[in-house]
Amino acid sequence: MKLFSRQTPAAASEVVMFNYRRPVRARQVALGGGGRLWLVEALDPTHNVWVWQEESSQAEAAVDTARRLSLMLN
Repeated sequence: MKLFSRQTPAAASEVVMFNYRRPVRARQVALGGGGRLWLVEALDPTHNVWVWQEESSQAEAAVDTARRLSLMLN
């Protein structure tokens, strides 16, 4: 039984970065079914990986969330 199936691989097309107190990005991801989703991710400096924080279908909401998260202390 397949749990995850997609016709085409997901791809990022647009990225907005903030680096006030900590690095946070909002990036638009193309989904396999033709849809798009904005992911908000913060950089974990210890492991050097981007960690999912929130998702949104609206660019304005995702960029605002990324900006606010970047202003917060770790």
